[in-house]
Amino acid sequence: MKALNFLFASLAAASAPQDLATRVDPLGSERALARQRYERVEAELAGRDLSGLSPEQRDARQHLLEVLRRYVDREDFGVQGEQPFARVPQFVDDDGRRCAMAELLHATGEEALVAAVHAGNNEAWVIDLSENERFQAWLDASGLTMFEAARVQAPAMPKGPPGRPPPSRPGDTSPPSQDSPGGNRPTPRTPSIPATPSGPAQPRTPSNGAAATMALTADPNSWWLWWEYNKLEFLRPNQLETGRRPSADDGARTFTSQIDLARRTMTPTLLRALDDPEARVRVAAARAVGRIGGAPAFAPLLAHVGDASNEVRDAVLLGLGATGSPQAQTLLVELARRGSAAGVKDIGQRGRALAILALGLGRRAGFDASVDDAVAKIVERRTPVERERLGVAAMTYALLAPNDNTTALARTLATDADEPIAVRGRAIEALRGSTDATTLSALQHLASGSRVELRRSAALALGESDHPLVAAALMTAHDLEKEPLAKCFALISLGRHGGPEACDYLLAVHAKGDVSERPWAALALGLAARAEPDTAITLALRKGVAETKRVEDRGAYWLALGLARDVDAMPILRDALENDADASARMYAAQALALLGGENAHAALRKRAEVELSPLARSQVALALGVLGVKGDVDPIARALADVSDPMLQGQFAAAVAFHGSSEALHCLGEALVRDGASTAARAAAIDGLGMLLGSTPALSLGETARSSNFELFDEWLTSALATTL
Repeated sequence: MKALNFLFASLAAASAPQDLATRVDPLGSERALARQRYERVEAELAGRDLSGLSPEQRDARQHLLEVLRRYVDREDFGVQGEQPFARVPQFVDDDGRRCAMAELLHATGEEALVAAVHAGNNEAWVIDLSENERFQAWLDASGLTMFEAARVQAPAMPKGPPGRPPPSRPGDTSPPSQDSPGGNRPTPRTPSIPATPSGPAQPRTPSNGAAATMALTADPNSWWLWWEYNKLEFLRPNQLETGRRPSADDGARTFTSQIDLARRTMTPTLLRALDDPEARVRVAAARAVGRIGGAPAFAPLLAHVGDASNEVRDAVLLGLGATGSPQAQTLLVELARRGSAAGVKDIGQRGRALAILALGLGRRAGFDASVDDAVAKIVERRTPVERERLGVAAMTYALLAPNDNTTALARTLATDADEPIAVRGRAIEALRGSTDATTLSALQHLASGSRVELRRSAALALGESDHPLVAAALMTAHDLEKEPLAKCFALISLGRHGGPEACDYLLAVHAKGDVSERPWAALALGLAARAEPDTAITLALRKGVAETKRVEDRGAYWLALGLARDVDAMPILRDALENDADASARMYAAQALALLGGENAHAALRKRAEVELSPLARSQVALALGVLGVKGDVDPIARALADVSDPMLQGQFAAAVAFHGSSEALHCLGEALVRDGASTAARAAAIDGLGMLLGSTPALSLGETARSSNFELFDEWLTSALATTL
């Protein structure tokens, strides 16, 4: 408890005004920030249980803590000027100053090891030393863990103004960004499925139906925007084939034959829809035909690749990939390379990028491994004008279809300073889940580099790795980061990574950190508790709900409780669904109940479906019922959305029904498609829903690539692609 109090005091001190000495010293703010971080680390070290150490190890450890205390008091921290806008580790800086880790080694007579690291890799992180036997032996004798060593180490202070990026590199078409308050940031891209928690907003174009699409009116750093890009990871549609297939072999064969019959029955109707006078219907038909039709769908889709509507042409390209057919593979490779092919006129740079995404979908649906090499070669041969869009497309391909070729390419692009920022960011995200120390070291460098856009992407990518030193890297990144969204992404990644150290850190930030970070810390704690149930976390979240004074943060707490599967929070979530005055708040309560699951959550949602008046909240209650997939719920879902007239919300009907993933859902969508007098939006939605249900590959694959991404780097063409049900 003493250690935690010390940590809380340090967190509170971080927001204190700078004193005169700090203002006079050009490195004063950096020195103060470094000291605050070291004091947090000292608190962490002091709070460790030492019962497993020998008396000799305890004595050695105590000596090192005293050395660290003197080092912090001197405040003569390392400085680096080679990368003036980045925080780069320097084992020994140009003026002979040792970093904290080198200082501890020096104090125990390990000068030879300090000299070896200084000469061999002076910018090494502790993760680079994690396999060094001499370093490991020293840690063991000193009573320190590798994780603690990673926390002790900090990068050198930058001579230049931290966070202000250097001039754009050749080929970097992204807007310059500033970390300082009021600085210019890239214009945030419209996410595929956003909904503002601050109240009603004007609807935008229809999305994939997983939530209502609303105009962006909130701060781009808001937690809800992250949630809208990531929620499909947790709110997933039920699969018709795998989720409801009988266990007996004969029953499975019968069920599969019924699915095949449904596909054959619906295909003629979907093919006719490719010629519908309404472009919205043709778009949905192109997606569904590709997903359901397989190889026979190639010719009908090819016939519409020159459709008068740009949106239809985009959908046809992606639909071709969804077929998984060899003919589609050959055509799409040629279109991605040249932009044209026999019988297909020039589709432009946007079309080429979409062809690469289609190849990623096709790789999942049956395209062979030669596509991987083809995509890599397209990247190598890009012209300057193609550099950004095709590079981003290739890295999205790498997320859709991970393989050795594109992973190696991602490592190269991520660290290539001549690549556009959007390409580097997407390449960094394509490295998520890496476990090798070399890649993680590179990501840690990027997480403390000069460009805030890359720091965000790197922080998110690190959170997907289970390497034991990742949490230390993310904690250090958060300690020293000044840009709000990058700090919050580090918190989210700590929650994804999990583990006791990460959870203790998040609990401290949630309790005593900056108020704007607390909803992010709550969501991160929910992520951690979803993977590993933790009573301390659920108690903290319930306390946070009761104590939060910011109305706009309530939804984050409800979602966090749902993520944590806190069954004792049922009364809180049920009350929010029934009594909150704001429709968007009730929307988040419905989603939280879907995350929680169980009979009580289902009963609360069924009850609310009968009385909810807001179309927005009603659509999310229906979607939550679809996610739960309880037998008999298709009729209540249909009733909940039967009188929705807004075309922007009609897609919720099909999405909610399709998420249910049952034979009754299939029947309901089929009826909706052929119903007399059905509106254009309703027919398009039914077609999309049928594509989700009857497709041979999982729906929403493109949307999954938005997970753990720096969404502010997304351009319009990519955002539009991510919004599809493919």
